[in-house]
Amino acid sequence: MKIAIHQPEFMPWLGFFNKMKRSDRYVVFDHVQFKKRYFENRNRIKIRNESIWITLPVRSRKKFTQPLMEVEIDNSTKWQRKMSEKIKHCYSKSRHYHPYFEVIDGIIHACKYERLIDFNMAFIDFFRGVFDIDTPLVFSSELDVAEYQVSDLILEICKKMNAAVYLCGPSGKDYLDLESFEKANIEIVWQRFEHPEYPQTGDAFIPNLSALDFVFCCGNTRNHVI
Repeated sequence: MKIAIHQPEFMPWLGFFNKMKRSDRYVVFDHVQFKKRYFENRNRIKIRNESIWITLPVRSRKKFTQPLMEVEIDNSTKWQRKMSEKIKHCYSKSRHYHPYFEVIDGIIHACKYERLIDFNMAFIDFFRGVFDIDTPLVFSSELDVAEYQVSDLILEICKKMNAAVYLCGPSGKDYLDLESFEKANIEIVWQRFEHPEYPQTGDAFIPNLSALDFVFCCGNTRNHVI
């Protein structure tokens, strides 16, 4: 069995879903520490010929030590209306604005989200539907794994899942203890995702944006690209 492991990011990019689609099981890395100024509560979208950040405000208390699954949304701001307006402003002239904006706006306003992970998973589920991904999800918080350094933690999860293959992004070369995986008879396969160039709004193509950009520009007619 081949598994992949990744944090539940905010409106993730296409490479996130490429890894998910290529896996037999996908572990949502929800019990690890929240990262400030990363992609767990923000991502980039496009307006004309430049990228801008779209961010979900979170509470700063214990922000640097708490697990991602415990991070709370800062509902003291009117973030839902602002987020919808920003998306509308960026993509109202895109080819597939209708009917996707109505669906996306509905997810944003579906409820008073309390936790970041609930909002992120709502959008991950939406994109899974668009890209026709049915890979089963498992949450790391449910696996009863001990606290390890990241390489040992990933190895322990692979063992818990009875994985024969671990699908890993290129950055894993910086922190994985490859020898320990070899000793455990777990093969590491490196993800080689080639980002597609597709028709965007504006003139210059900008890669690595939130999958929102792809959906508004291409719909689900080219989901084979992941």
